[in-house]
Amino acid sequence: MAKIKSVLIIAGFNGETKNFLKKEAASHDFILALDGGADIALNAGILPDMAVGDLDGISDTAKAKIGKEKLFKITRQDNTDMEKGLDFCKVIKPQKITVVCALGGRLDFTLGNFISLLNYAKYFDIEVKSADFSVYPLVKGGSFKVRKGATVSLIAFSDIKNITLSGLKYSLKNETLKPSQRAVSNKALKDKFSVAFAKGKLAVIVFK
Repeated sequence: MAKIKSVLIIAGFNGETKNFLKKEAASHDFILALDGGADIALNAGILPDMAVGDLDGISDTAKAKIGKEKLFKITRQDNTDMEKGLDFCKVIKPQKITVVCALGGRLDFTLGNFISLLNYAKYFDIEVKSADFSVYPLVKGGSFKVRKGATVSLIAFSDIKNITLSGLKYSLKNETLKPSQRAVSNKALKDKFSVAFAKGKLAVIVFK
């Protein structure tokens, strides 16, 4: 089996267009649907390589189209379908994961999904992607290609130690960023910016 470099995770919030989903699917090696995300994928003309979860939200029609050999039922109820999918990714070890259809709907599900992603950011490069923005959960720094002038916000989920921002209108250098509004609504000065820090959990949001 060839090495899987990139995985597209399709979660269960049906808030994206079919064209958006099909474009994302075409640029990834492996399509992983989370439970009811299988129906979202199939409605967009995408056949998942695997569907993972407790499988209580997937339709019988979707189960039949995907096939029993590609349905991975995990019965434990003390973690989310997102965590089940991310644990599966730890087995196949991709370099990058793009998550779609994860933000929206019930607020508790949205927040739970994102906090789960922060807990797995040490294993993969993760992008939570929508047609209008991308969110990057970080536990270490990174560089990002963006549209010049794009709005960039940083949301700290813990104290971010020794953070340095480059390529943004409002820079920081070896400072501590606490959970607050301080780093919201920055601007990209070029088509690339970077974030470096020593420790912490951070969300970088880029509006397109």
